[in-house]
Amino acid sequence: MKRLIRYDFVGFLIASRIPNLIVIGATQYLTALFLVSTYPHKNEQIAGLGFFAMVVSTMMIAAGGYIINDYYDQKIDMINRPQKVVVGTMFRRRLAMLAHFLLTLGGIGLGFYLDIKIGVLHIVSSFFLWYYSNYLRRITLIGNVVIAMLTGLTLLVVIVYLQRNEVLVYIYSLFAMAIILIREVLKDIEDVKGDATFGCQSIPVIFGIRGAKLFIYLVCLGSAGLLVSFLITVDIWLVRYYFLGLVPVFLWFIYRLVMADRQKEYNSLVKFTNLIILSGLVSMILIKTWI
Repeated sequence: MKRLIRYDFVGFLIASRIPNLIVIGATQYLTALFLVSTYPHKNEQIAGLGFFAMVVSTMMIAAGGYIINDYYDQKIDMINRPQKVVVGTMFRRRLAMLAHFLLTLGGIGLGFYLDIKIGVLHIVSSFFLWYYSNYLRRITLIGNVVIAMLTGLTLLVVIVYLQRNEVLVYIYSLFAMAIILIREVLKDIEDVKGDATFGCQSIPVIFGIRGAKLFIYLVCLGSAGLLVSFLITVDIWLVRYYFLGLVPVFLWFIYRLVMADRQKEYNSLVKFTNLIILSGLVSMILIKTWI
């Protein structure tokens, strides 16, 4: 019995995506520290227990979303990546549902305790995370857009809590949404076999791999326009050089996408988008250093 409980605990940690939660927490702290302009008692507010509780509540909502997604996607994942299936193997399905419920309820409750606006945003986020896993994930493009928007909301909730209106946060939120949208479509290409088997109408299932790649090219083009607008808005040459240095990286990414035709290659591109996200976190520090 003890061994089974220990196995469930390990499965819970894996299903919660601890590394992803750490990135979410770090993103919110970096956003508050480096993208929000200075105001009286800013550092004290960010270092306080209230802000820490807001970050924890966001991580709880996200963890619950990861778990419920694994719960509903178990059969699909058994086809796409059977060696990585956690819910139903290492983590019992009933316990997964209980963990999702407790994490979501706890995150919402903590959000309302801090600020009614945070509580409402957590309700909206948790609902769409559940609805995405249960239904929207199977609808062409809609599910991808929802996940991208919820990712952008992770940054916006910071300025809601701090009661600030920051253009830089909006820009970074849009940039994060674009990158996550690209990543989600790449994951759909990687998972096309399982999605097609269970009737998911993802972009590669409906329009084929070429159609999905074309969509990613269009998003990349739109992201490039957003990046140019950002570089014009922020008159910081080090940041401009930093992002201009990413141009050959994006060109390499597009080249690899054009040449990719195996699941392993799409998986490497998914991992590459994570590096782009991390580079965005680094750029936050550069902005603060040179403003």
